[in-house]
Amino acid sequence: MRAWVLGTVIALIALGVGSVFGDRGMLNMVRERDKVESLRAELDELRAENARLSAEIVDLRTSPRAIERLAREELGLARPDETVFLIRESAPSERP
Repeated sequence: MRAWVLGTVIALIALGVGSVFGDRGMLNMVRERDKVESLRAELDELRAENARLSAEIVDLRTSPRAIERLAREELGLARPDETVFLIRESAPSERP
């Protein structure tokens, strides 16, 4: 009878440890749940960025002003009759 009780106690302890620390245990489940939430947040950010980029593509395909803005901002282009002034900030001089 004692052997049966001892075996049952050992089995219950093994099941308890396995359910907390095992591959399918509670700790692993919490880690995986956190990972899923992180991936969902990243997916939401990527979807928002994708929507913004899609809108920008449509704008560039349909609006000459958007193309001009991009050419001015990204490529530094100007119209032939315009004068471009470049203002460069100098590094602060060291004083003795």
